[in-house]
Amino acid sequence: MAVKKKMASKTAGRPRSEDLEPLVLKTTYEMLAKKGYHGFSIDDIVKETGVAKTTIYRRWPNKANLAMNTVTHMISPYLEFPKEIPFEKALLEQMEALSGVFTGKFGRVISTLIGAGQQDNELSESILENYLLPRRDAAKQFFRFAISSKQIQVLSDEEIDVCMDILYGSLYFRLLLKHEKPEFQNLKPWLERFLRTLK
Repeated sequence: MAVKKKMASKTAGRPRSEDLEPLVLKTTYEMLAKKGYHGFSIDDIVKETGVAKTTIYRRWPNKANLAMNTVTHMISPYLEFPKEIPFEKALLEQMEALSGVFTGKFGRVISTLIGAGQQDNELSESILENYLLPRRDAAKQFFRFAISSKQIQVLSDEEIDVCMDILYGSLYFRLLLKHEKPEFQNLKPWLERFLRTLK
């Protein structure tokens, strides 16, 4: 019995392997929300979670990668394009979900990370690799399917890029400059008019 108690005390406080990733991501998000990107370190995550630094670096090569993977993990349920509904309806629903992310609790964290990335090359690269480029690739596939199913006119990849910049730029511009809230309902009539030009 004494042996069992001694063994239990050695493992007390260490997160189980299956709990490690959610615990690290949750703690990282809380640090980002409370202190901002430059306000915490990997050592803070180690201290708060009890997860070894080597274990963290094995999964996330640097702080920037951990931060962006955290944000992507938190908001990914809101970023998918609805399936099996018409292109325009699906796009507007996805943009409405993204608008909800930007105006909700995640908006401040995302905007501060993008801001910090302007002077931090490692973070800037991680934003591109872990957030922006995967999202744009998914959107391009969505547009290409709409073209192949004849829901919108034929567009080149370059034209699709411009369309995405026009559509999503309206949300990001308001998120970052804060002159207006990135609320979907305020933008919806204009977005609908623009999407009609693609048919």
